[in-house]
Amino acid sequence: MTLSRFLRSKLLVRGILAVLLAVAAGRIAFPFLVQTATVERGIEQALENWTGAAVHAGRKAEFSFWPYPRVTLGNVRIVGTKADGTRGELATVEKVSATFDLLGAVRGQPGFSDFELVRPVVHAGWNADGVFNWRHSGWLIQAIDATAKAPDGQPADIKDERIGTISIRDGVLDIVRGEKPYRITDINGSIDWPALRRQLALSLSGVVNGEMTHWSFTTGHPLALLAGRDAVVQTSLSADPAKFGFDGTANLSGNAYISGAMQLSTPSLSRLLAWQGKDIPAVGTIGQVSAEANVTSSGASARLENVRLVLDNAEATGVLDIAMPSDGLPKVDGTLAFDKMDLRAFLTAFSPLPGTDPNAPGIDTAFIRQFAMDLRLSAKSADFAPFSLQDLAAGMRVENGRASFDVGDSAFLGGRMTGRIVLAESGFRGGGQLQMSLGNVDIGAIVSTLALPGPLPTGIGSADFELSTDLPLWATTVSDMSGRFRLRMGPGTLTHFNRPAFEQRAAQNTFFSTSDVADGAFDFVRADMDAKLNRGLAELTKAEIEGTDRLLTLSGMIPYRTGSLALAGSLADRPQEGVAPTNPAISFFVGGSWPEPVISPIAVLTGQEPRR
Repeated sequence: MTLSRFLRSKLLVRGILAVLLAVAAGRIAFPFLVQTATVERGIEQALENWTGAAVHAGRKAEFSFWPYPRVTLGNVRIVGTKADGTRGELATVEKVSATFDLLGAVRGQPGFSDFELVRPVVHAGWNADGVFNWRHSGWLIQAIDATAKAPDGQPADIKDERIGTISIRDGVLDIVRGEKPYRITDINGSIDWPALRRQLALSLSGVVNGEMTHWSFTTGHPLALLAGRDAVVQTSLSADPAKFGFDGTANLSGNAYISGAMQLSTPSLSRLLAWQGKDIPAVGTIGQVSAEANVTSSGASARLENVRLVLDNAEATGVLDIAMPSDGLPKVDGTLAFDKMDLRAFLTAFSPLPGTDPNAPGIDTAFIRQFAMDLRLSAKSADFAPFSLQDLAAGMRVENGRASFDVGDSAFLGGRMTGRIVLAESGFRGGGQLQMSLGNVDIGAIVSTLALPGPLPTGIGSADFELSTDLPLWATTVSDMSGRFRLRMGPGTLTHFNRPAFEQRAAQNTFFSTSDVADGAFDFVRADMDAKLNRGLAELTKAEIEGTDRLLTLSGMIPYRTGSLALAGSLADRPQEGVAPTNPAISFFVGGSWPEPVISPIAVLTGQEPRR
């Protein structure tokens, strides 16, 4: 008979039917041949061998044989030594099921794999000596210990036990370390571990601190990793508050370390911290943050190289060192170079600046005692609206309850600027300091940008501010500061001041407004001003504006909290050595409110006739 004729013959049909009948007969007969009590005890024994703890099932085992033989235990309790040293439940599982080897079960030696855990509640913790409550003498621990003792580069002498896939449905993990318990709920997913020497891959999801979180993890050498050896791992963690990824080498020994590429991103830094149980209101202004780096850790410290950091729309590159000692504060050191940054947003991330909000509530500054920081910053362009700095070199430090930001150097309006802001949690010279030095900058550009009204000097000059406050810096306004101000200028112009018109009106012995003599300008060769500030009151100790032939001087009090003035002034011939003045000095009083105060000639106030 040829092959084609055989395929069309009844013999083929009969052969196929015979095979199907044999399979069906086996399926029907095997349940009667399987020793169910042996299988039930076998799965309990497998769990005990796996965990090293006692396993008790509260319900009789259930069996199914289609499509694969499967046994299910109900109300399972795993009992062992708890974290506090007492004996009790390590886990409870509503249902535990696994596939088993049918032929092995017939012989009374069933093998199990592909476990499914329904609503497991696992209790994990460490005692005061750091001993993990799940570390018993099960075959998994034995395999880990054997791997740890094996010579480097040589496989451990262990049996390659088959595990398969462990599926988890609606699980709960309770973790106790120290006094604060931690719970992860709604755990679902699978752990794929075909055998001890094979690759481990897990994909789990659960609710962590109220957020659905997804975790994936893969390693080709799981036993080496668990035994404290080096292993290549890939892991990612994602939730709405943050996403984290790592690809590199890890070691879980007592000298644990990682080395590889790391990525972290969050749409809101404050939300990320809140998710982790940290409440630092000062960083509420920082929005999107992402970071990429090559990280190498050693003990309690880590070094991040080739850092690429994005804060909102500002990008930076650099190097960071992070230390988290067990007996000290976490500390961050490093260097970050920005191409462009929003300096105001960066500073207000740590504390709102003076005058940002006069009604700002007190914020918790405990964070400056919770970590230390020493960062060197640079930026090609740094915006501090409405101004911009170029070639910024700065530093930020948080240490011993103080936070400071120092501008070591920067280009500003044609000159240079340096400055410092200090925030103290309490008691440091009253609460905060603000220092600023301007060298050879365009004062007129400042006046124009800020749209300041009234007679004001313009030109190239240098200025120094030294201010302090006895209030928290974030709740401080300009009216709450004390200190000093100094301005030195070379040739320039006093805007909105018509000197001839001023002299003419003063000679008429009548009151007049500065707006009446604002249609002109007074060119000067130098201008010097010194003032002391004391909580909303400025004492103008010196103000000299020297023209080519006349000298304008002012002194007195400026209650700038209310915008008022109380100044005595004079306009006289410019002093020249060996030359007596030819014109009498004009003395006057400036009162009223800025920017249109009233000029009162002294002759009017004393009732004397003005000298002509």
